[in-house]
Amino acid sequence: MHLPGRPLLRLLTAAAAVLLLAPLAGAASPAATGSASAATVAATVAKPCDWRVTAPARYDHVIWLVLENHSYQDVIGPEGSPARSQSPYLNDLAAKCGLAANYWGVTHPSLPNYLALASGSTGGVKSSCTPAACPQRRSTVFAQLAAQGRAWRVYAESMGTACRRTDAYPYVVRHNPAPYFPGLRSQCSRRDLPMGSPDGGRLVNDLARDAIPSLSVVIPNQCNNGHDCPVGKGDSWLSRLVPRILASPDYRQGRTALFVTWDEGAGGIAGENCRRTRVRSCHVVTVVVSPTTRPGTLSSTRFDHYSLLETTERMLRLPLLGHAADTSTHSMRIAFRL
Repeated sequence: MHLPGRPLLRLLTAAAAVLLLAPLAGAASPAATGSASAATVAATVAKPCDWRVTAPARYDHVIWLVLENHSYQDVIGPEGSPARSQSPYLNDLAAKCGLAANYWGVTHPSLPNYLALASGSTGGVKSSCTPAACPQRRSTVFAQLAAQGRAWRVYAESMGTACRRTDAYPYVVRHNPAPYFPGLRSQCSRRDLPMGSPDGGRLVNDLARDAIPSLSVVIPNQCNNGHDCPVGKGDSWLSRLVPRILASPDYRQGRTALFVTWDEGAGGIAGENCRRTRVRSCHVVTVVVSPTTRPGTLSSTRFDHYSLLETTERMLRLPLLGHAADTSTHSMRIAFRL
């Protein structure tokens, strides 16, 4: 099934904006780096998906970009709908790439969903406890990568210091899973870092210099993730950052995939098992962006955060953790040609 596209002019305009903004972020020119021409970069941004025939056997990079507390119907909709008017960029991106239309959070509130993504289990957490109050003592996808000598990184917007274990609004620790795992303590100060903004800082610089790790988890602050600000604020933030990812040397090499998802839907009951229900508060959006995903791919297979973990571990050639290994957990690789 295919979603209706939007005018190409808008996408080319976005591509041009990326090229104009790159010098402000300290990005080197294509001539200086020996990378693709400006025209190739613009073409990749305009057509982010379906420009590579075969998916790589092992991906070099997977990026998770996690937003907050909006249900599927809040952000995805047909032309003229409130959802599309609030999230034009996300709807355009879904039309150009892939949309998991039957994707669900694991539970409520936010924290256990992030723990599930990182480890394959909520650890029984049913609240927004602090790392000091509810430390998690099990393996994570971060530890798996480190054990193989491979890098991971959390890029947390508005986090003033690395691996911050307490809130400092608009940063909140419950959206940052790494500080909850004591086994990551020695790595956390080097791997869990302030992001900067979509216009500059650590993430933008890493993208520009071909330096993102095997797994990147990008966490916007409490406004830009849509939690405390309107849906459109998060969409605008995406429209500034995602083109940077698409224009990066890492993405243009054809071995990087991006997943844009939401931790949970609006409302819901703490501790609710979203794997056994179809309530609106559990139904969230996940957009899949990769060089081999066909434009307008719309999957009706039921996926959840454990599916995203399983998919990522398979893409990076890692063992499956926790519920990612369940027979009821479905990988997203076939549906989106990953």
